Amino acid sequence: MISNFFTKYKFFFLCIFAIISIISLSNTIYKGFLNSCDFQWQPSVLMWSGINHYEKFLIQGNYDFQCQGGQYAHILHVILFPYTLVNWETAKIMWVLTNLFFVFCIPLLISRHLNISKYKTVLLILIFITCYPTRMTINYGQQSLFVLFFLLISIYEKSNLKVFFSGFSIIKYSSGYVLFLNYLLRRDFKNLLIASLPYIIGWIFYFNYTNSNWLVNFFEPIELILSTGYTRTGDLYSLCKIHLLEGKSGFYGYLLILLIFLINIFFIYQINSINIFFLKFSLILICPLVFFPHSNYDYVLMFPLLCYSIFKIELLINKINFYFIIYYFYINRLVRHLVNHDEIYQPFMMLLTLLLIIFNINFYHKKKLHIFKKFFIN
Repeated sequence: MISNFFTKYKFFFLCIFAIISIISLSNTIYKGFLNSCDFQWQPSVLMWSGINHYEKFLIQGNYDFQCQGGQYAHILHVILFPYTLVNWETAKIMWVLTNLFFVFCIPLLISRHLNISKYKTVLLILIFITCYPTRMTINYGQQSLFVLFFLLISIYEKSNLKVFFSGFSIIKYSSGYVLFLNYLLRRDFKNLLIASLPYIIGWIFYFNYTNSNWLVNFFEPIELILSTGYTRTGDLYSLCKIHLLEGKSGFYGYLLILLIFLINIFFIYQINSINIFFLKFSLILICPLVFFPHSNYDYVLMFPLLCYSIFKIELLINKINFYFIIYYFYINRLVRHLVNHDEIYQPFMMLLTLLLIIFNINFYHKKKLHIFKKFFIN
């Protein structure tokens, strides 16, 4: 009866949600204009001034401006050239507007691919506008929407041009890597090469423009990332780093990365056994949230799975997907503050996210997961 009530008055509730979304988005834009501290403007200014910011930050042991550590791929600092032509106050306004472009294009891109109705498309846009990861991305001037947008371009992988543009997702190593790892595991070497071109072009341009050693410069972004010791409490890499490799680095750190990649490869291999392309793609995007360090804004990577789930919400597994992601988008932050024990709560949520991936694989390809069945039965 309640379901019939919401169905009958769905457009009324949609209008109410739209009003709330406009208010929420306005507040987020205002915060973005004031903050945007993570927008990588200053490292890009250095690069376009002929200074190798990776080398500079490694030598001095810190970055220069706000939260802008420059631990991103070369190509990001190259393509941010238009933003370096203006001062910081203007640049961050331009970046907020860029993120707003992604906010509306991402749901539309997914809806077009899945052929979702106009009503559900509007609903998805409103969810994406108001969810915490999106708002946090705009507020902090982060690149998560940028990464998700270009990852989504890869769903049109029959177009070489679109595969090329999907390669821009590598700007953020901790999440963009899944595209390239998936191409490698599928032995799709053609698309792997095409998608790698933006990274290669950005690297060549960077070391030439800054007059840096080409070989050293290739590894400097990774070296800068590892030198910061970036860890969280909600991913497998960080938990192993904290509890197993405390005080250890160097060889052990690289060994840990290799181990995590091997586990990640196992799960991507299992996900690829699913025959539904977009579902498979959506589950692969969630892998970085389990295996490598991330922050709350990176949970925008869950949005494609939510879109697929609402597309076929009548299935139990999709109901689980939908409500779990809605929890993450709207309730997780509040509960996290109430619990106030990240060292317990975050690993627990990571485990639930991993189980979500397992349940989806198990639902769509039960014969492929004998190892998981034995684990849970025993």
